Amino acid sequence: MEQRDLAMRVRREQVTLLYRQLPTSIAGTLIGTSVLVVAIWPPASTTILLAWLSIVLANQIRRWLLYQRFAREGIQDHTIDRWERYWVLGSGFSGLLWGVTPFLFMPTSDPSEQLVLTVLVFGVATGAIPLISAHVATAYAFTIPALLPFVLQNAFVNSKHSYLLMVIEATVMLGILSFGRNYSRTITDSLRNRFENEALAEQLKHRNLELRNAHEKMKTASRAKSQFFAAASHDLRQPLHALGLFASALDERVHDPGVARLVSSVKASVTALESLFNELLDLSKIDAGAIKANPEHFKVSQVLDRLRADFGAEAAEKGLRLSVRQCHAYVYSDPVLLERLLRNLLSNALRYTDQGGILLGCRRRGARMYFEIWDTGIGISPDQQARVFEEFYQVGNPERSSKRGLGLGLSIVKRLSDLLGYKIELVSRPGRGTVFRFSVPVGTAIDTAGWARQPEPPVGDIAGRLMVVIDDDASILDGMKWLLSDWGAEVITSASGADVVEKVYAAGRMPDIIIADYRLAGGQVGSLVVDELRRELDPEIPAILLTGSTTPDCVEQANRYGCGLLLKPTEPSVLRAKIASLLLKRPSIARAA
Repeated sequence: MEQRDLAMRVRREQVTLLYRQLPTSIAGTLIGTSVLVVAIWPPASTTILLAWLSIVLANQIRRWLLYQRFAREGIQDHTIDRWERYWVLGSGFSGLLWGVTPFLFMPTSDPSEQLVLTVLVFGVATGAIPLISAHVATAYAFTIPALLPFVLQNAFVNSKHSYLLMVIEATVMLGILSFGRNYSRTITDSLRNRFENEALAEQLKHRNLELRNAHEKMKTASRAKSQFFAAASHDLRQPLHALGLFASALDERVHDPGVARLVSSVKASVTALESLFNELLDLSKIDAGAIKANPEHFKVSQVLDRLRADFGAEAAEKGLRLSVRQCHAYVYSDPVLLERLLRNLLSNALRYTDQGGILLGCRRRGARMYFEIWDTGIGISPDQQARVFEEFYQVGNPERSSKRGLGLGLSIVKRLSDLLGYKIELVSRPGRGTVFRFSVPVGTAIDTAGWARQPEPPVGDIAGRLMVVIDDDASILDGMKWLLSDWGAEVITSASGADVVEKVYAAGRMPDIIIADYRLAGGQVGSLVVDELRRELDPEIPAILLTGSTTPDCVEQANRYGCGLLLKPTEPSVLRAKIASLLLKRPSIARAA
């Protein structure tokens, strides 16, 4: 294939990928807009807010109509420039709509409101990157107009807070742009390799030797795809992890009730963004084969008790009855994936039930245990029942209200059930409710009579401890230091670990724990850095690895070097509990000699 033809095919596929992602982009934009309106109203001017919201909605309608037109007309070589120009200009306008928000809604005298808006818009930009970075010009056209005004706005406010926020915003913006550029380059290379391999396969139908070479190239491309998936997962989680740390650190410092409510809104917004990101990432991980089922024998009540505790308050808040029937039988399945499947079904039932109740129960039939989730919700008509497992499809939500999610829960249920080898049965009547049913193999009871009950780990008791934090991301280092310091700990930070020993001896005592990012700059691995520090300082120092990657290598490395493992973005409460559990049997270290 000639290079000119190859470049044209790659370019055409990049533009097609952009338009194919448009429904997801529109849904994400509407969710971000809804969260912003809830967060800034009523403090913001109603007239200005309505005017801005009208323009945003009109722009999304324009984008949807453009998507419909693209679906009808398709793309040809002579129309690529036109479709590309439409998209880049539209992305620039969308970014500008977010970029004007600090000048329309952000009072420079109130840092807490400024932080709310900043977290929201930077979160929207972070979530948009995976959808638009297949085309680097689009990524720049959206990101720069959306984020640069925040940096400039803080640059002209003469205060220490504003200058600090400016530096953080500029760092995050540059990180997003860098990821967008690298992602676009990877996609371009992947497409080029794909088309080259396709052309090569056509030429090598009658050449066995060259066919074997093509097969090797396909295997190499598959390994590169897996490596890219791990890297993308890590890089996308970094900004969200940093935002969560800063929000929690601010929460520890705020005492004014009014500001505390605003900080609570920030944390809720970050949580919502994390939830959306995790749902999208779950789909990708399952499709890529990154999640494997690990079945074992376990007691059903262990899962049911957690579900009853976690969903009880949400059901009560809606005025619903939640019944989780007791079951002390054993099943043979993957406990984590089975619980995730049931959680998604319960969440779906709560979302579509406004009165009545929800029932989760299980009963044995022969060698199978049947799980059933009953609700008294709006029901599903027969013509829609096959479609509810599709991505982004929702029943009774034509306006795409964010209160009913994105329509990803049941598509994840379908993938999880396929992964576990279960068949999901659906019985429903419109206006009367819905029943989801599936069965798992019955398990074997495990004798636990001689096991000692382990005490629950404390949530505190870390004041005065010396902690080492290693991460090559400056914003995460700052966030971790603020958070751990607010918990009463003394913190040593390092970008690579090379200067930790010197800092430890300067502090005059050994660290109580090491918290390291799994993937560091220069190809370093956090577990190996921890191992080197243990040899230099104390082989018994507990350690935690933080990672945004989902590959089995992380778990294997953590187990090999005796480290705890947490996935980014990490909830501060989860981090604190993990630290406390590792320090539970470790007294405070004496001062270094």
